[in-house]
Amino acid sequence: MKIIHEINKLNEYVLRTMEHSFLKQYVDVPRINKDKCLIAYSLLRESGYEGEELQEYYAAVILVQSALDMHEYILKIQKDEVKERQLTVLAGDYYSSLYYFMLSLCEDLPLIRVLSLGIQDVNESKMKLFYSKQSKPDEITNGIKSMEAGILTRVARHFGKEEFIPFISEFLFVSAASQCPDPLFSDYHHQIKNDLLLARHKLKTQKQPATLKAVMEKRMRALLEAPHYLLPEEG
Repeated sequence: MKIIHEINKLNEYVLRTMEHSFLKQYVDVPRINKDKCLIAYSLLRESGYEGEELQEYYAAVILVQSALDMHEYILKIQKDEVKERQLTVLAGDYYSSLYYFMLSLCEDLPLIRVLSLGIQDVNESKMKLFYSKQSKPDEITNGIKSMEAGILTRVARHFGKEEFIPFISEFLFVSAASQCPDPLFSDYHHQIKNDLLLARHKLKTQKQPATLKAVMEKRMRALLEAPHYLLPEEG
């Protein structure tokens, strides 16, 4: 499919930008979240970006998103694996610095501010979610949504695409909770199970970007029909 091919080409550019000879020796090549790529691409295309301009903006958004996702991975690393934790932090910080460089090429200071606010949103949500002694189910769900969609909802608002924010939030919540076999949020199984079922229902009716309608429908069908790690009863 042409759109998927274009996104793959953009991701190849992002991965080339991420390359660092020292980090490659010790840290796995970052996995770019394909669902977040779909959202980022559709928002930029809906906003009229094409060619090199689309490439630079897309790279900036995905770089900062990948840096934040890399930092989330640190939470999974065992405490005794000190070197891996340190290098993973270094890699995340390195990818963060690259997005400033990409945006300097675009000369878009407002977007730098938008992404910085998105980083703040995500980090605040992480602290509340992972370091809070007790959280109510709705607080856990909202925290996960903010962590997963914080950057892209800010981008959507920046480009005047607020109508897609509910879809982005629910779509990335379902996507995150569906990662098998060891999702980051598996500890919150019981608290978010009902919210996950509700989110899957909402996705069927929410407005989504027209740019990727066929691709997104196929992906949504896969998410909605697949057995989810967090949904089955224990036993």
